[in-house]
Amino acid sequence: MKCRLILCENYDPFFNMAFDYYFWKNSEEPKNPPVLRFYKWSPSAVSYGYNQDKTKLINLQFCQKNNISVVMRPTGGSAIFHDIEITYSFSSNLLHHPSFSSPTLSYIILCQGLINGIKKLGIELKIRRISEGKEPSFTDIPCFSLSSRHDVVFNDKKIIGSAQRRNKLSFLQHGSILIDIRKNLWENIFLRGVEFSKIGCLNELVFVDRKKLIEFLKEGISEILNFEIYEDCLKKEEKEEIEIIEKKLKREGKYE
Repeated sequence: MKCRLILCENYDPFFNMAFDYYFWKNSEEPKNPPVLRFYKWSPSAVSYGYNQDKTKLINLQFCQKNNISVVMRPTGGSAIFHDIEITYSFSSNLLHHPSFSSPTLSYIILCQGLINGIKKLGIELKIRRISEGKEPSFTDIPCFSLSSRHDVVFNDKKIIGSAQRRNKLSFLQHGSILIDIRKNLWENIFLRGVEFSKIGCLNELVFVDRKKLIEFLKEGISEILNFEIYEDCLKKEEKEEIEIIEKKLKREGKYE
């Protein structure tokens, strides 16, 4: 199976989420290959799950004052500040791999691919596999203060938090890989206190070269899925469709 790694230079937060939504829906057609992406957010932004009320999670006044966008994800999970990190995104038709028909198996295999990639830096991460507390979509606690079974951790500290959404034909999984954190911003962005004792980042463990890390992550995903990943650019017609979704998301705060 071939998988597109799409290179895209537009990192606007609303475009990022419209992009992921578009390719989730685009994956409903089996002829369209899976799409993998690693990206950053410019400016830094907060995303929150589509089941959440942002007014109960996020200090919107602080974010507005500090040019921090706030955008709803097309997936569930709780709020994340996308700052010094890499966000990964993967969308596919359910027929493209045996594990994709199962929410649990698809979570595990993609997270294991990320783990295998990061292992090339000399770091051994693992999947937590145990949940504590409420389902992340229905809490006012920030994502990285939660302990969920699909977290990727080092010494029980969360380094990768992921969220997924699927329908009968396709699924989208994306998540944040923490490289470092600016605690002063985290403390002001989230209305609930952040439990930094539960949070880890790669810079605490090893020096991270972003380009090299992305290459390792790509290799980890390719090896575990046995997919041939090829680099591709966003097509003009795809960009136009994504921009339509982006405008609606900015205007109405929803995707459909």
